[in-house]
Amino acid sequence: MATLRRGHRRVVLMAPESSGAALVGPGETEADELLAWERPDVAALFAGDGPPVTLRDRLRGIDLAVVYSRSADLARGLGRLVPRIVGHDPAPSGGVHASQWLARPVEALGLEPPADLEPIVPTETEATGARALLDRLPEGFLAIHPGSGSPPKSWPPERFGAVLDSLPLKRPWLLVEGPADAAVAAALARRPGAVLARGLGARVLGGVLARAGLFVGHDSGVSHLAAAWGAPTLALFGPTDPAVWSPVGPRVRVVLAPEGRMDALSVDAVMTAAGTRF
Repeated sequence: MATLRRGHRRVVLMAPESSGAALVGPGETEADELLAWERPDVAALFAGDGPPVTLRDRLRGIDLAVVYSRSADLARGLGRLVPRIVGHDPAPSGGVHASQWLARPVEALGLEPPADLEPIVPTETEATGARALLDRLPEGFLAIHPGSGSPPKSWPPERFGAVLDSLPLKRPWLLVEGPADAAVAAALARRPGAVLARGLGARVLGGVLARAGLFVGHDSGVSHLAAAWGAPTLALFGPTDPAVWSPVGPRVRVVLAPEGRMDALSVDAVMTAAGTRF
């Protein structure tokens, strides 16, 4: 996004609404507009028929489409609307970090990615939504996301509990619960000081995490969100490769579990990496 922003006045993102909305905003690393993947006129791009008039109008003035997909139908469908199509396999290969891999097609167009990315900044509405939680949390609070969508990528919940035991008594802390995290979050939610973040939009959650003294999570979307919003981020990795999938942000540290097993990662190792940030 940041690279495309350098060479184009308008950037439109076509992506699933739930995740794509996180990347739409006024900043230098964000898109101007989202075309939700779930829209019927976007789905019609795969059908091989003429593109819908509504989509033609929405993409009027767009002169380049970078297509991160293996779908030839999608590329052909967009080619009926946009003069220039550049395709790129979305799956990183050769141990290249995902961010570098995804930047390759725009680099080939002569656009240079910025060396440093500015943290995302919330809109006034998003900041108001974040304030409802921030008013219940102290300055420099600890934020934890105990889920990852995959048990092998997740640290045992009781180890997060041991980290929480180091907090001053009853000091409020943030527990982030995603759609698939109810079971793993339940025990932690009963601990003293827990402030639950559930069902928030990605950008409102980002605005909350930006104020954390430390965020601790796994190889998951929430960790990438925290890093992109500038939170001090401690990402715990096990079976996946941080050289490819580590979050990108100005204050990111990775802890790699021995032999790729999350249950082999000790509380001491995590506390040492965390230091005294909370």
